[in-house]
Amino acid sequence: MNLNMSRTVSDNARKIPDKTAIIFEDRRISYAELDRLINRMASGLPASGLREGDVVSLYLPSLPELIIAYLGTVRAGLTVNVVNAMLRKQEVAYILNDCASRAVIVDAGREPIIEEVKGDLENLDTKIVLHGESQGRGLTFEAVMAAGSDEFEMPATKGSDLCHLMYTSGTTGWPKGVMATHLNVWHNSVNFGKVHFRSDDTLMVATPIFHCWGLVNGTFGTLSRGGTVITVERFYPEKTLDAIERLRPTAFQGVPPMYNLMLKDPKLGERDISSVVFCLSAATKMPESLIGQIEQNLGWRYAEAWGLTEVTCVGTTAPYTETRVGSCGKGMDDAQVKVIDQGGNALPPGRRGELCCRGTCVTNGYLNRPEATAEVFIEDGWFRSGDIAVMDEDGYAYIVDRVKDMINVGGEKVFPSEVEDMMLGHPKIKDLVIVGIPDELKGEAPKAFIELKEGVKATAEEIVAFCKPIMAPYKVPVAVEFIAEVPRSAAGKALRKELRAKEWGEA
Repeated sequence: MNLNMSRTVSDNARKIPDKTAIIFEDRRISYAELDRLINRMASGLPASGLREGDVVSLYLPSLPELIIAYLGTVRAGLTVNVVNAMLRKQEVAYILNDCASRAVIVDAGREPIIEEVKGDLENLDTKIVLHGESQGRGLTFEAVMAAGSDEFEMPATKGSDLCHLMYTSGTTGWPKGVMATHLNVWHNSVNFGKVHFRSDDTLMVATPIFHCWGLVNGTFGTLSRGGTVITVERFYPEKTLDAIERLRPTAFQGVPPMYNLMLKDPKLGERDISSVVFCLSAATKMPESLIGQIEQNLGWRYAEAWGLTEVTCVGTTAPYTETRVGSCGKGMDDAQVKVIDQGGNALPPGRRGELCCRGTCVTNGYLNRPEATAEVFIEDGWFRSGDIAVMDEDGYAYIVDRVKDMINVGGEKVFPSEVEDMMLGHPKIKDLVIVGIPDELKGEAPKAFIELKEGVKATAEEIVAFCKPIMAPYKVPVAVEFIAEVPRSAAGKALRKELRAKEWGEA
């Protein structure tokens, strides 16, 4: 079937041309203007020598130009590779080489990184710089747009054609490029939009749009419904709350650490953030205690989603009116989910095992990684997520932890997020992460890395004493280390790998 992901915008540009599609700071872009800019990008890229099937990498922060560049690239029949804007030269060079990127669109602040590694990039021959004069040989974003046309005839892309490559965070080894088709992306965004958004919604996307959660589900999901997206270049709790008061969004999309920080705003009680009806979270498990604080102290209803880059982003969710606390919802649209044991056998409700998913959301696997693909994209279209979950009688899934994050304490399984949820009840703890460390007797044991609230002090003994009455002995951290800040990715995921590697002498 003929399908191009960018039609989400073109369809609405015909129906509601004057409606605001994107708000960024003081800038407002209507659907008609957005469609025109996408056409200019789509026609300008081939003018720079790119051809259908070539890979164009976007190494940009969360700006409207990232949305324009993504949709313009895929409208032209090219494949887009969205690069995490927080990555640095070694990681960026690896990704651009791995996907054989022909071109990179980069902002002026990150251009020096591309200049530094371009000699190692085997296929890169086009550099397009946003908001700045290109260093050395290269084009500017503005020049590419000027070379384009307001009108563009889309090529006959099929739903099965490759739309984007997004690289996983690489919990083991180097990142892997996930191959998502036009149908994957269109279906995931449209159906997420149907679950959560109305045409009169304005969604503030506080999470980065160089991640699939913010881009596919937040941005494209809202645009598919004819709503308005507020793009935030970088999340700062005070500035975000100021923007909510000023712009009056009806919905908010973030990740757990963002909600945690907003709840700690000293002037929260004086703010009028009542325009927000509900908020969305994903990427990492939300502590139930935090959900209660969101609903009570922010006054927002709560909805959650679960997924991974490998399932285009979202596999399960539920509207805020049907959300069950602690659950990430049910299979979205045609997505089926099940929990399996180590032998691959389906488990009944209430039993803990690995969560698997199949449906239109499941992507085509990893670029040039047939063995890695075969390990998790298994028979009959099922994807093994690596997440530990239980399901209830109604098909709602409850994430417990990651398989690879599990700590094996002498045969007893400890799931870090469970311990973290309990420890967050300590009045002095602002944030923490639990990892497994070597233990001579039991093989592994939990260690807590703790970020304390501002202006307080605590001892390891005090923390351990708090834990002992509320959790099984093997779950109590055998070591506590106080750190200035818990390391997290832009998506809010704790970087356990970094902390664990140091403890195991792998750093």
